[in-house]
Amino acid sequence: MKVLMAALQPGGGIKTFLRYVYSQPCFDDCEFVLYAPDNGLSSYLNAVVGYDRIEVIPAPQNSWDFAVALRGVLKSREHDLVHSHGFGAGVLTEIVRTLSSQSPHLMTAHDVFLDSQFGGLKGKVRKLAMARLFGRIERIHTVTEDATRNFSEFFPGVRAERLKPILHGVDTDFFSQGEPADLRFELGISASTPLIGFFGRFMGQKGFRTLVDAMLAIKQEGIEPLPRVLTFGWGGFIREDYEYLTSLGLADEFVQMPGTDNMPAMIKAVDMVVMPSRWEACGLLAMEVLSAGVPLLSTDCIGLREVVAGSPTRIFPPGSAEGLSLAIKAEVADPSKDRFSDYQQTAIARFHIGRPASELRALYDELTGQAS
Repeated sequence: MKVLMAALQPGGGIKTFLRYVYSQPCFDDCEFVLYAPDNGLSSYLNAVVGYDRIEVIPAPQNSWDFAVALRGVLKSREHDLVHSHGFGAGVLTEIVRTLSSQSPHLMTAHDVFLDSQFGGLKGKVRKLAMARLFGRIERIHTVTEDATRNFSEFFPGVRAERLKPILHGVDTDFFSQGEPADLRFELGISASTPLIGFFGRFMGQKGFRTLVDAMLAIKQEGIEPLPRVLTFGWGGFIREDYEYLTSLGLADEFVQMPGTDNMPAMIKAVDMVVMPSRWEACGLLAMEVLSAGVPLLSTDCIGLREVVAGSPTRIFPPGSAEGLSLAIKAEVADPSKDRFSDYQQTAIARFHIGRPASELRALYDELTGQAS
């Protein structure tokens, strides 16, 4: 099967999806071409999926230029299925496909919609246009039931049978079998100091400042020893966020760690991982942490509550620094490592990437008429 994929903004979530899903053996007989801005993407995919497993055709980052060039790609490259990743790529692909391809179109929704995206007259017009285009796509793949409901709430005119929820997954073997790094020794941190890990990007969605405000409240209570927060995310507003915590007198309580490809070692090196997200399409980090058997503190926001349901995760409301500070103090007073170790095998089975990959392959076969 020849699959032509398109991604306008192949960021963290899409890159992780490509890495996990297309490295699975159920796609060994497929040929993949990905039309997307490169910016190191081809090198990344060669390293994590396999050399030339996914051929990358560099695309412009401007939406208009992206669409114009995509038309040529659709006409010149043989394909059985068009698979767009993300709402922007989905809309542009559907516009261009009308004139350039008769192959079925599958869009994977890697995010959720917010009311703020459609404010004012311009926002309403954009929503109407998107609704019309989404209604023409053969199938829309969502990565959680939460994301499916969100899509239906914003675009109720898209027929329910066109939506296909497949709970995403991760390489659970990789995260369960990894060995912890000795970060205490490397950083000179005593065994009595609780270590908190923050692995999100520095952007509003990931709620980093909720963690900063929670740490300020804990410090002001005079609790000793004060936990140390190790941050592993990059990009976004990292400079502004670190300036913010420094202005609050928390510079000694936060340490920005260097980039790493060994996420299991870093996750297992901390006493707890915090996910103060405001929204998620699917909380992949939560799947990774639960598969590693490490205590998790998370919000019950959309897309994340579905992942942590039934687990020992300590829950707090999105944006609640008070709720997070209480959860941190509860974890320090009563460590839950044993409960997460007991849940680990459940997480490994529930989130194994083989399941969603097989379901997606079955969807490919259905759309292209190859289903048995």
